[in-house]
Amino acid sequence: MDKKTRACLVILWVISLLGVASLACSQAGEILTPEEATARVQASKEPKPELESVSGAVFQEQDKIKFVGTGYLVPLRKNPGDQVAYSHAGRGDTGVILGSREVEGVIWYQVKGPSGEGWVEAESIELLEGESTATVEGLQPGAEVYLVGKGFLINILSEPGGRLVANQERGVLVTIIQVTEHEGEQWYYINAPGGEGWVLEENLTQEQP
Repeated sequence: MDKKTRACLVILWVISLLGVASLACSQAGEILTPEEATARVQASKEPKPELESVSGAVFQEQDKIKFVGTGYLVPLRKNPGDQVAYSHAGRGDTGVILGSREVEGVIWYQVKGPSGEGWVEAESIELLEGESTATVEGLQPGAEVYLVGKGFLINILSEPGGRLVANQERGVLVTIIQVTEHEGEQWYYINAPGGEGWVLEENLTQEQP
């Protein structure tokens, strides 16, 4: 093969490579600068949904909690209502409440702990000792008390001073879940046979009526 033929073959080989490269670029799309690529990636990210605080939630944002359960590991869900865990917290680990959301009638809590963020139900967490939202001395979470009032039925509210969610007969034994102060009055979140909700301190007594 003479030098002229060899030179022609080399030129054809280079042209062929350029053609393949051009085809690849056209299939891949436009060429972006690093700044444009970064801006496009950021724009394509889905916005993180805002956290919610469900009316009637037992735990509130920024409450410090401890993970509890029957096993050593407490499952964390990626989304509220998921059946499969994507991570786990250790029983006894501590964390903080980020928000809450109701899914199919069940309130889920977004928590942040040593293993990251995730969603759990109320049965998997409890307030850290000494971190209760109670602001004055009185009945504490976990206490069993009786409902009292002027009428036969006691109103149970969605939140302190909120809407009516249930009625319960006077004299029924209920369990205190959470305590808080609202506009100078002491409110108690209770678990009653007719449902859960908030009642005033005046509607509770430790003595059976």
